[in-house]
Amino acid sequence: MTVPSATGTSISTAICPFCTGNATRNHGVAVDESGSRFPLRQCGDCGTGFLSPPPSDAELTRAYATSYYGEGDTKFGGGIEGLRDFAAAGRARNLVSGLPGRARVLDVGCGDGRFLRWLGKQHTGLELHGIELPGPAAERAARVPGLVLHSGTLNTTNFEDASFDVISLVHVIEHLPDPAAALDRLVRWLGPGGKLFLAFPNFESWQATWFGTDWFHLDPPRHLTLVPPRSVIRRMQTSGLKLIHQRHWCPEQNLFGWIQSALNACDRHRNFLYERLKRNRGYHAERTIAPAVHLAAAAALTIPSLLLDAAAAAFRSGATVELTFQKSPSDHVS
Repeated sequence: MTVPSATGTSISTAICPFCTGNATRNHGVAVDESGSRFPLRQCGDCGTGFLSPPPSDAELTRAYATSYYGEGDTKFGGGIEGLRDFAAAGRARNLVSGLPGRARVLDVGCGDGRFLRWLGKQHTGLELHGIELPGPAAERAARVPGLVLHSGTLNTTNFEDASFDVISLVHVIEHLPDPAAALDRLVRWLGPGGKLFLAFPNFESWQATWFGTDWFHLDPPRHLTLVPPRSVIRRMQTSGLKLIHQRHWCPEQNLFGWIQSALNACDRHRNFLYERLKRNRGYHAERTIAPAVHLAAAAALTIPSLLLDAAAAAFRSGATVELTFQKSPSDHVS
């Protein structure tokens, strides 16, 4: 996960960071795990939600402390890691379809390198590149065979135009202070016929609408900008890319989103179950009975959440979405 710096941006906090529209309105106050409060605004033009004013560098540093990445060699325990692997393998299989024998791939904010690892397993002719800040996730990514790891952020890494056949941002765009500029840069890095894969929270989903500031995927202050899928699609089409696939059924993200959002609505300690699943036992360690209560509640909520999630996906209102775009084969770098 690439951590941005929210300071120093030229964009006014009253102006939408995605479309630069000024028809923004208050959308409540988001509260993080430490109890810090972050005012949230929404753009009346493109629908983007964003923290305004943006969090300070100190607040972001605290939010991305070691506990964010989980304890040990993996973020979660074995069962959850298995589900994440299953999901990553499926995405990788779909994305490598139709690629030539030799191809270059870039994963921005590659985290522990999981997605790149599965891409390499699905297509042995790939040259794998990842961008990640130094830290626990990058240390895990460095162990992925064949991965070329670029230490830093999107803004501190440079490639030639048309350098890659596939570029992916898996739950990264919401962490960026200027997502529009980031997407424009990636379009330049994408070669003719190349694919751009995006996965991110859906700010106009049923979950986001129903739970408001208790929504799990709101995740303040790490999620700086939450751009609706319709606005991302519009911008990418304006940039000459064609939407070739969209998916609203993402069980490993969306199902837990229903459960944790419901628990957040009932418990002032945000994301308590999520933190314990990451084995962050220091998070309100005094609550010795709460883990069992939250697990029992999660079990009771699983079936209703599955049904709601299936309905949301059918109406293209999943809590997170996956969009795949393709650049025209005739595009060339001038």
